[in-house]
This record gives sequence, structure tokens and C-alpha cells, in this order.
Amino acid sequence: MDAAPNARTLPDLRLRLLKAAVVIPDLIIASLLWLVIIALLPPVAGFALTVGALIFAVVLAAGLGEDLTIRVLYRARRATPAEAPRLAVAWRIATHQMDADGVRLRIVSHGPPGRQHVLLRKDVVAAYCTNQMAAHQLAALIAQGIGRLRHGYTRFDLLWTFWTIPWDLVRGLAHAIGRRLAWIPLVQFAWRIRLVVGTIAVILEAQAGRWPSAIIIFAFIALSYVLPRSRSAWNEYVSARLSPKLHRRESRWPAFGHPC
Repeated sequence: MDAAPNARTLPDLRLRLLKAAVVIPDLIIASLLWLVIIALLPPVAGFALTVGALIFAVVLAAGLGEDLTIRVLYRARRATPAEAPRLAVAWRIATHQMDADGVRLRIVSHGPPGRQHVLLRKDVVAAYCTNQMAAHQLAALIAQGIGRLRHGYTRFDLLWTFWTIPWDLVRGLAHAIGRRLAWIPLVQFAWRIRLVVGTIAVILEAQAGRWPSAIIIFAFIALSYVLPRSRSAWNEYVSARLSPKLHRRESRWPAFGHPC
């Protein structure tokens, strides 16, 4: 009698572990960066920043202020009067026989969905409204977004995004610099053999007794391999979970016409 609950619990546990593998390293690095930032500020400013950040984190964790936060952080907007009727058709198709209570649709350039928001990129909306995309194609994207809200453990995604702002800035800067230097063959070669170079650096630092730097180098090299794989595994796992449900739902979608 316990076989069915156990069968359902195992995938949920695996999904939670994958989510943790994606989120926890970013949270740890971001927390260390927050500590560095607070330490560099004057005591009063550091205390005010700490208290303000903690209060804002509690508010986001409680699900309050999500709409305002998404508008400020990601310049999310509502559909314009010209876009609204067209998006309403795709929304009706996507939410046919689906529980979408409390879910809001916003248009952004990028950003996480939060717990109540499905975000559409503005270029996708523009393509749909200029007849480069059919209503059922956009509906599939909306349905996938709603499915991720329901099955992707997105409850605290906006909180994690706020908390990791310092790390996102550092990572974005490093990515921009890396793209500028990627054309240099020596840089590409050094990145590919980073495991060998990192291992040598860890051994040399350990032999010299500089254990903190050895640990930091080891952690950097390990995360450079683990994080991309964990994110890829997370996306594949969620997509695999949503695909059968989305396929069954598409087969029952009504044949609304394209509004554009």
C-alpha cells in the first residue's frame, strides 16, 4: 500500500535535490559577497543594509511585493492595449482546462518567474503580434511557464534572485570579459585544461601551507564543472516532467483562430 506514495516521493526528492544543487552554491557565494560589501561600508550603512535586505527577503519569502519587485528588477510590464487582445487568445488556449488562478502574465527582457508570474520575452510577443508565431506556439510557451510554476518549485526563486544580485553582477562581468577574450586561442586552451592547472595550483598552495587559497581554488574549479551540469540536469528533468502533460493538454486545446 505504500508503494505508490513512495514512487511519487522519489521523483519529488530527486527534483528537490537538483534544485538545491543549482541554488545553494549561488547562495553561498552571494552571501560571502554580501558580507564583503557590508564590511566595506561604514558601520551605520552596513547595519542599515543588513536590516533592509533581511526585511525585504522576508517580504519576498512571504509572497508579498512580487509584482512590484519584478517590475523594478526586470522592468516587467503589462501588455499594451494593442497586445492585450492578441495575448488573450493565446492565454485562453494555454489555460484551457488548466488551473491558472492567481497567475499573471508579464512582458520582460529577462528574469525569473516568481511564484505567481509567467514572463514572456518582449521579442517573443513582438514575433507573435507580427504573425511570425502562431497562437498555439505562444500558448505552448505560456502553458510551459504555468507548468514550471506548478512543478518547478519556484516558490522562492525571486528571493534567490534578489539574494544573488552581487554574484550575478560579478558573474555577468566575468562572462562579458570572457566573451571578449574567447577569440584568443591561448585563453580557450587555458579554460579547457583548467582542471590540470587548478590541480597544480592546489598542490603548490597546499605544500606552501596556504590552505585557504588552496580551498578557494579547488572550490572554483569544482563549481566550474558542477554548476553547468546541475543546471542542465535541472532543466532537462523539469522539461521531461512537463512534456507529457503539455502534450496531453495540447491534444485537447480548442482551435481558436490567430488574432493578428
